[in-house]
Amino acid sequence: MVPFHIAPANTAWRAPRAAGARDAPTPRIPGFRLLRQVGRGRHAAAWLAWDAGADCEVVLKLQPAGDGSLMREYAVAQRLASPHIVQVFGCGEAHGCGWLAMEHLPGGNLRRLIGQGNTAQEALVLLRQAAEAVAQLHRQELVHRDVKPDNLLLRATGELVLADFGLVTPCGALDPRAQPGAVVGTPRYVAPEQLQGAGAAPAADVYSLGVLLHEMLCGCPPFSGETLMEVLSQHLVAPPPRLPADIAPLQPLLDRMLAKEVKDRLPDADAVLGLLGQRWVP
Repeated sequence: MVPFHIAPANTAWRAPRAAGARDAPTPRIPGFRLLRQVGRGRHAAAWLAWDAGADCEVVLKLQPAGDGSLMREYAVAQRLASPHIVQVFGCGEAHGCGWLAMEHLPGGNLRRLIGQGNTAQEALVLLRQAAEAVAQLHRQELVHRDVKPDNLLLRATGELVLADFGLVTPCGALDPRAQPGAVVGTPRYVAPEQLQGAGAAPAADVYSLGVLLHEMLCGCPPFSGETLMEVLSQHLVAPPPRLPADIAPLQPLLDRMLAKEVKDRLPDADAVLGLLGQRWVP
């Protein structure tokens, strides 16, 4: 296991560019040999790396040193215990980079499975695994706030694993990092109350799980549009779409997860698991 430590930042951060870019030097993180870039977001890049101490491949999430967000992710991950939570081994800072080391999940993310099509039974099994992961946060009075296929990764065994705790917030709290009017989370999966500035609540993650269920069942999210505003307005006012006749028995479950009003929605991921255990799991 990689120890938690902070190394001095002695050179300026340069965000890695796409693989193959000539002017993007490979970052240097002591104890790791970076092999190739495997992902990139607005503020961070993910690299496949060789951990010399553990003698295995890991994924390093890198971003500018000093903002503390990776340390917050590390602290959250250490509070959680579930086979469906990504294993996080350590974090630190070196050469102007903040780094977070986590297990390498070679199966890709859930979006790949959605693209291949899922039966209703397969979708429910995946939903249960995702809900088990999210429930670990809710039991700690935390809200993930960015449940989506890209943050649900697959081990080689096929197990679904929740990752990326960068937006995790205590229940009831407002995110001090969010800008006024900004969307917290990913627009296609965001709960209506998040668009209205409500404090973090487990029911928002339930809504995101409902969007995910619809996408697994039908191959597309329940709400779409040509513009961002069209998508967001549907989250606010459009009722959940009706499922095809062959999977219509799942409509009540979907409706309970996608209810616009929090009071009408399943309150947390444990409630989702309870309903699945009673009625839906094959």
